[in-house]
Amino acid sequence: MRAWARTLPLALLLAAGPGSAALAADTSQNAAVSSAGALDLAGCAARRFFVFDVYRLRLYLPQRPVHETVAFDRRLPKMVELEVTYPGNVPGDMPGSWRKRFQERLPPALVADLRSIYQNLKGGDVLSIDYRPERGSLVRLNGAVQIADHGPALIEALLDIWMGPRALNPEIRQQLLSGRC
Repeated sequence: MRAWARTLPLALLLAAGPGSAALAADTSQNAAVSSAGALDLAGCAARRFFVFDVYRLRLYLPQRPVHETVAFDRRLPKMVELEVTYPGNVPGDMPGSWRKRFQERLPPALVADLRSIYQNLKGGDVLSIDYRPERGSLVRLNGAVQIADHGPALIEALLDIWMGPRALNPEIRQQLLSGRC
């Protein structure tokens, strides 16, 4: 089978609108130890499209229950993990809706770095964004640091995609804010 034929379904899944998502619980992780210290699993969500699992999200915070104001509080450490559950390689560029949000809030060089990481994702990869107030964000791919960014802009832009008032997928926002996994 040609490479484009294997990856086309994932491209459609990632670009699909919010009405096409289904959520699934994830109970595989209860806590994380990040460079920010011990964090509790505060919420999780899964992006599904028809029968395909695309990715799982886990939100770690220093306290529960999760509330939008806690997740966006610049004074608190936090971590988001995105686990690619779709088998095979993620095709091409990151979804345009994500790219647009990043471009609105982040410097062009940082957006380019994020796009580069995204283009190399494959099933089983875990992308984590670990934020500590005094240090900023570390972006890791399978544990290896890919990006170090000072300040809260990166984690805030990422959280805005899934949890902000203009969340791209209201079902994922609701699941992350529910505090259940």
